[in-house]
Amino acid sequence: MLKQFWQAWPNLVLGTGGILVALILLEITANLLPAPYDAGDAGYVVCSNELGWRGSPNYTGSLNTDGYEHILRHNSAGMHDQERQQANPANKFRILMLGDSFVWAGHVQEADTAHQVLENLFNQHQSTLSEVISAGVTGWGTGQELIYYRSEGRLYQPNLVLLFFYLGNDVEDNLPGEVRTLNGRNCYGPYFALCEGQLDPTPWLQAPGIKPVMGQCPVGRKMWTNALGWVYQHSGLYTQLEPLFAGQARSRDSAYYPLYIPEKNELLDYAWQSSLAIINQLHQEVSSDGAELVVVLVSPADVISLSQMNATELEAVYQKAPDLRKAQLDLPNRKLLEALTDAGVRVLDLQPLFIQRFKNSRELLFFPHDKHWNIAGNQFVAESIYDWLSQK
Repeated sequence: MLKQFWQAWPNLVLGTGGILVALILLEITANLLPAPYDAGDAGYVVCSNELGWRGSPNYTGSLNTDGYEHILRHNSAGMHDQERQQANPANKFRILMLGDSFVWAGHVQEADTAHQVLENLFNQHQSTLSEVISAGVTGWGTGQELIYYRSEGRLYQPNLVLLFFYLGNDVEDNLPGEVRTLNGRNCYGPYFALCEGQLDPTPWLQAPGIKPVMGQCPVGRKMWTNALGWVYQHSGLYTQLEPLFAGQARSRDSAYYPLYIPEKNELLDYAWQSSLAIINQLHQEVSSDGAELVVVLVSPADVISLSQMNATELEAVYQKAPDLRKAQLDLPNRKLLEALTDAGVRVLDLQPLFIQRFKNSRELLFFPHDKHWNIAGNQFVAESIYDWLSQK
């Protein structure tokens, strides 16, 4: 047997070497081919192996939102913020804002963003110098925000972390499969899995073509999945082959209203459990760093609008979306407020404040089509947070 092995050994070496050479040649060829998908998002977002995607460092470009055009600028960390030093030699009171496009606030000039207005309010009315640091990236879910906090956010040594949770899509964004197409390739966000009801505190990588884990985590599956995910991030060949078995990046479901309907939905229930587990994990890590976490609930503009409609206007909406007849416009807010309060996390719900403001002034706080906060909306959010924190 041993003699036969040594006789076959040269052939095994040649065969293995031939396969490796072929793979190297295929990899080189794949990197020379055009990208398999359309270009995708604008240049203010770039792929990130750790986070899926992040803001493009030192980006400068023009952005037009519903006719409001301005120059968008990122700092060296890829955030829509002025340059921030991680060191805090002046011992300023620091607030770190985590979130998605509402915290990014690229739709307005940096001076008009909620984080900058909030910083100005603190420095105008408080004796201690303050910094409000923006760490928002469009499309991020809570899991990506947790990963960012671990690797970069905590280095700013914040005293307070404000986690903005957008009820339009953040629950869905914490499911596996979140992706952005950039420069013709898919950039998948890492995700956190629940294993038999418990959060796995380290993220999983998405491997296109491999069904993601949700609920059950077989032994050895994570090592295999993450290895393939790493290969995908670094392989032009895998990227070129992806459309054959994984297809185009999945589109976002623009319908937010299932969150507001009190019916059983297994996928949505899993997404809720994952979201709460991730927030609680972030709460533990922020607390262990000597800071406090506050969750800020952000409601979709359409929910604010629905709350102000008369019966005739509502009927017209129901004709287009009959399921909305069963909707409870504060259902997800109540669920989060109850669960997080029980876990010792303080919550600021912006929805009733927006509703009251609209009743009082009828001022538009969102861009009419884009649905993000306009200049007045960012101003109102900053004032609301400042007033709430001052009272607390």
